[in-house]
Amino acid sequence: MQGQASTTVEVESARNSTAAGAATPRADQESGLTVVAASQQAGPGAVVAGFGLIAAGAVAAWAIWRSGISAAKIQPEDSTAVFLTLLVFAAAVERILEPFSRWLPGRKAEAALARTVAEADARPDGPTDADREAVAAVSATAARAKANRTIVAWGLASGLATVASSAGGFYILHAVAGGDWNGVAIWIDAIVTGVMVGSGTKPLHDLINRVQNGPPSAA
Repeated sequence: MQGQASTTVEVESARNSTAAGAATPRADQESGLTVVAASQQAGPGAVVAGFGLIAAGAVAAWAIWRSGISAAKIQPEDSTAVFLTLLVFAAAVERILEPFSRWLPGRKAEAALARTVAEADARPDGPTDADREAVAAVSATAARAKANRTIVAWGLASGLATVASSAGGFYILHAVAGGDWNGVAIWIDAIVTGVMVGSGTKPLHDLINRVQNGPPSAA
């Protein structure tokens, strides 16, 4: 169910054993909190914001196409060149947005988690049950904030890439199908390209490897 996840806080002991399985004196143990938080789904507000950013990019792409100021279509020579161009495109968008990531949601929640864990670990007698409960609560909040940041960052990257695709003339479906293909409107192809670019470089890198290596052979 959305927003529900369990969080476990454990006491981790670091032992300096001289042999595997040997008993360790208590004086050689250093206790600290280990936070294990299940991933959570983004909240409705973040989802709306993410798709709203994509919609804004789509409107801008349509306006560029409608006004006729978009560049001529880029047509790479083969499929490998198409996906390499897409990979470079995605990397460029990531680098452009990286300086602005500090303003995305979730940073305050992560800082609060780090501060709560540090305060609990600083106690001379070790973390108390109240400390563990506090860390668990803050950890769940941080996990939700991270999920919110991920979906907003995806929407922002996709919206920006959609506008860049329409303005620059690189459309993934037309690039793959050929310059004479007109199966979908240019501005719709810009949205498809933007969403693919907004997903990041790793999925694209995996896709390129699959295209180059072909389907896995049956055992």
